[in-house]
Amino acid sequence: MAEAVRMEDGTKVFENVVCPFCATLCDDLTVHVKDNQVTKVNGCNLCKGVFLNAHKDWTRPMIGGEETEYEEAVEEAAQILARAHNPLIFGLSATDVEAQKKCIELADLIGANLDNASSV
Repeated sequence: MAEAVRMEDGTKVFENVVCPFCATLCDDLTVHVKDNQVTKVNGCNLCKGVFLNAHKDWTRPMIGGEETEYEEAVEEAAQILARAHNPLIFGLSATDVEAQKKCIELADLIGANLDNASSV
């Protein structure tokens, strides 16, 4: 585990952190944590997006950042996919096999492209 250096404002700075969010496994990240939340990280947009939003509760469905019911979220997702001209299903590297099979079925149904993190 990376050793943290504590700054005067209480921020802990971890150096040489390995990013687990794609197949590249960058190992040179510097992650700043204050009050148990990541406040700053160097890295690609995927890395920043996941680290900086790790404290959020993603267990409830959302539309436009607002919580909604599952049925409404599924309908919105279906409408987005129906309007898509060139849909892409991406990022299944941390998804179990059964979920990947469902994604392949969906891709076949809507004519989507499939890609995974090894192309990053």
